Amino acid sequence: MSRWWPFRRTALKRAVSYQDVWGAGSSPAVLRGTSQERALRLGPVYAATRLLADSVASLPLKTYRTDGEDRRRIPPPPLFRRPAAVGWRYDWLHRCMTSLTLRGNAYGLIVAWGPDSWPSQIEWLHPDDVSIEDNLAPVPVWYYKGRRLEDGQMFHIPAYTLPGQILGLSPIAYFATTTEAGLLANQFGRDWFANGSTPSAVLESDMAVDRDAATILKARFKEAAQGRDVVALGNGVKYRPISVPANESQFLETIKATANQIAAIYGVPPEKVGGETGGSLTYATVEQNSIDLLTWTLRPWLARLEEAFSSLRPPAEECAFNADAMLRTDTLTRYQAHRIARSIGLNNIDELRRLEDEPPLPGGLGQDYTPLHLPVQERNG
Repeated sequence: MSRWWPFRRTALKRAVSYQDVWGAGSSPAVLRGTSQERALRLGPVYAATRLLADSVASLPLKTYRTDGEDRRRIPPPPLFRRPAAVGWRYDWLHRCMTSLTLRGNAYGLIVAWGPDSWPSQIEWLHPDDVSIEDNLAPVPVWYYKGRRLEDGQMFHIPAYTLPGQILGLSPIAYFATTTEAGLLANQFGRDWFANGSTPSAVLESDMAVDRDAATILKARFKEAAQGRDVVALGNGVKYRPISVPANESQFLETIKATANQIAAIYGVPPEKVGGETGGSLTYATVEQNSIDLLTWTLRPWLARLEEAFSSLRPPAEECAFNADAMLRTDTLTRYQAHRIARSIGLNNIDELRRLEDEPPLPGGLGQDYTPLHLPVQERNG
């Protein structure tokens, strides 16, 4: 099946200047727009998008050359070493994921091509600066700040698309009610503690107290209390503090429910964003949750980005994230895995030593792939 490569160029070219890309005046990672700023002020939204962006950006990105069923690792191209003018690969991936998780789309402007005529630098654009002529058109026509872009200048990654449409759906826009409810609950809680829905205390007396006397009594009490001095009330006046449990206002339950809903929207574990799992966590379940996070939450994002980034390279090349970097094991488990990999001939000694940041054995002694279960004479040829 033939593939269309819209990004290839026969000569070096810079379509727009550095000032054009960053003309909005702020970092692409800081999404402007009222709805996004409101949503990010909600803790679970910030936690969920941060978790996804940090997790993906921290994974190693490797490049391979394929030949039929064989795949050989090759040095990464400039695009995956210094993909943007500002920041490094981590920042570049983080900006991409931030745009995807908040707006459902990542818009990249190709600003430089390498000697191999493939993109070598892409700047992520703010979604508010990008528009499309027809979302249902078979071939999209893109505009950046009202200016039409040439074919092949726009690199677009959608996050959640409907059949027949080009743009992805924005989670923040489609679940605005959920985020607004959480923000209102936070505001209510702040007002509850800052201002109080009820008086903090009552000074009681069996005697009749007029307005002037009450004002003087309250002022004297507050003056003594603020100075941490002993308060002498007298005349039968009693101090009675008022304490109302915060959970009676329902806002804490609302906050927890909102966190669970945000976790469901982004597919992250509820306990990662301030929600509740519904049961206690043991060491085994914590370890399994890490695997579940990689399998059910991150893997779809990684697959989406791998396919998109591979389209920026020649057909014989592809890129892939090293998801195993997330699975941190103890020393004994790691060495046992190394032993199995060596025994079945999956890795040689030098490759395993490289995983432990050790130099290869001298004289090429560590390059043997022969499975260890074979007799010695057969392993030696």
